Amino acid sequence: MLEIFFMSLFYTIYTLVLNPEREYMEVFNDSAVNTSLVLLLPYSVLHLYFSYKEKERQLRLLEENQTEAAVRQSVFSFYDEKNELRLSVKRSNLLYLESADNYVCIWYLNKGQLTKFMLRNSLKAIEESLADTNVLRCHRSFMVNFDQVKVIRREKEGVYLELGIVKVPDIPISKTYSEKVTRWFQTYSS
Repeated sequence: MLEIFFMSLFYTIYTLVLNPEREYMEVFNDSAVNTSLVLLLPYSVLHLYFSYKEKERQLRLLEENQTEAAVRQSVFSFYDEKNELRLSVKRSNLLYLESADNYVCIWYLNKGQLTKFMLRNSLKAIEESLADTNVLRCHRSFMVNFDQVKVIRREKEGVYLELGIVKVPDIPISKTYSEKVTRWFQTYSS
């Protein structure tokens, strides 16, 4: 706006010096309209160019964030109570987590063998860190990687998850988590 004002003012003074009979306000209005129209094109092009560059930058950041999220999702990282990384397990190898007092036993496959890792942390803290993943709490003492669950079985004693892996016990589902787990399994299992 200041640029238009000063260019119009300069043009008005220049015109009045060459042709003093003209009306000052009429010349200024004409020059303001003409200057606005002349400057509209380059500023519009610049605005479109910078908008395009900004959208391109935002798209690149979004793609990078999605790639990082995919990498994070392919590996589950487990931290102890001091927030130090203690174990990272590929998503496809994690089976289940079991609470044992102030410790959590992480059961996973290592070279095809069932392996246990003890971690000093609470199941609740790990549950919070694994929110928005397919590892769900199904019992006060258990969380299960639902990529590994093959069957949900109901018996007189209760409801159980079967992982279909030798030496892995059937994991109980408590009444508290029964509806949520069953709904999740029916919706997201493939």
